[in-house]
Amino acid sequence: MNEPIIYVDHQDLLSETISTLSSTDSFTIDLEFDKNCYRYGFNLCLVQIYDGETCYLIDPLSTDVDIEILFPVLENESIQKVCFAFDEDLRLLHSLGCFPKNLYDLSIASKLLNYPSTSLTNILADQLGINTGSSSQQSNWFKRPLDSNQLHYAANDVIHLFKLQTYFDEKAAENGVQDWISEENSALNLLDYSNVDHNDFIKEKDRSDFTEVEWHIFKKLLEWQNEKGKELNRPAYQIVPKSFLMELAKDSRKLMDWNTARGIYRSIQTDATKNHLIELIKDTTQEAEQLKLSNSKSATLSLSSDEHKKLMAQKSEINRVKNSYFKPIKEHIEENHGSEIASFLLSNRIIAEMVTGKMDHLPDYRKELFLKCADDLSIEEDHIRKYF
Repeated sequence: MNEPIIYVDHQDLLSETISTLSSTDSFTIDLEFDKNCYRYGFNLCLVQIYDGETCYLIDPLSTDVDIEILFPVLENESIQKVCFAFDEDLRLLHSLGCFPKNLYDLSIASKLLNYPSTSLTNILADQLGINTGSSSQQSNWFKRPLDSNQLHYAANDVIHLFKLQTYFDEKAAENGVQDWISEENSALNLLDYSNVDHNDFIKEKDRSDFTEVEWHIFKKLLEWQNEKGKELNRPAYQIVPKSFLMELAKDSRKLMDWNTARGIYRSIQTDATKNHLIELIKDTTQEAEQLKLSNSKSATLSLSSDEHKKLMAQKSEINRVKNSYFKPIKEHIEENHGSEIASFLLSNRIIAEMVTGKMDHLPDYRKELFLKCADDLSIEEDHIRKYF
């Protein structure tokens, strides 16, 4: 790696970097972040950008950096941002109020070129013979200063993307899928993850482990755990193990083990916290009684007869349409274009969303391809078109 690397950790240098990037037609980008691993919440830890000459490692954790002044460059539609598997990065940026435009996600191109899903490291090695070394993705990106391995890994995530784009563009031209890739990437402009709760800690699947009263108590305990995590800037699971809270919701006598239990964050392993939880459980139990919740009935939500019939009818319709129309179309696409492309275009989730009317946007090329396949298979167009 011979490209110069500039570590941007003060405002004047960030302003100079933005001025340089604003004059380019494209740059590559990646983020390093922490999602409830070392600290509470979904946190941006590093922004890597490569303009073809220089790699900029921008430190949003620096007290002398206002990362928001970078956002207009990312939102500039005249500048293409080349990235790889940027979905989670996009969710983070949206949560920060930044909505990047003109993205070219190379992972989308790889799927439409029928490459199996894999990491950037593997694609670079397999297709371009570039060995980027071991991964530091799971390391602590809050650490300052970042060590040489982290800096090397962060830079490698962006400096080879232009080469990979050139390689994929050539393959796309050979396979005639340039427009497909372009449409899929244009659809990224329509996404909005700004209202997604990235700290969703109540999982409905846990209901089956509890009675109605226990579930009510468990939710209150999770809310308390989450608030403590936010207060102490620690992932919630590091405050109190979820397994301990599950047992506590079933039997408050578990609090007798509070001061000796393993896995509880030391600063809260006190009598004061224990007494607070005793009162919390007491108040929540009284609240459950007022709500007439059951101590024996499962908390699992049961459907009414009409709701059950509606759900069964919907599942039946999805299966009917899938087996009658979209499964043959998917097999036809697989035969003519490849299995990875077929799975990308017509996954079970996509079929279900089309049938139930939950598909927000279906690129035009997909519609045209599905209709062409239907024609090849002598499936009436009207049977397919009504799901777009």
